[in-house]
Amino acid sequence: MSTTEKVERVAETKDEFGLNRCLEVIGLPKSTWYYRRNQQVSYEEKYAHLRQDLETIARRWPEYGYRRTTTALREEMGHEINEKVVRRLHQSWDLALIRKTKRPKTQSIAADHPPGRRAS
Repeated sequence: MSTTEKVERVAETKDEFGLNRCLEVIGLPKSTWYYRRNQQVSYEEKYAHLRQDLETIARRWPEYGYRRTTTALREEMGHEINEKVVRRLHQSWDLALIRKTKRPKTQSIAADHPPGRRAS
């Protein structure tokens, strides 16, 4: 069960059984409960100011992954940001799909011999 689901369950039952009991039964720390109740900002909203810069880097250098993108954000754009944040934003905004994939090289054996014929 995710933390969000746990918070929702506690919110539903806290009036009947009390907050401390509900948190203990579900295994959720009180600090997490209060943090989640007061900080309702999603990850994408929190880092929305980086979206344009991340898209620019992804289009300019499609071969860059999250590591090189993080370096570009730091050195060229001046953002101090963690690689984990960039990786998570790449996944949530589908920036990894902008990257171009290369066709696999044909195998020399398959290229030399057409299908259905054996090499003598």
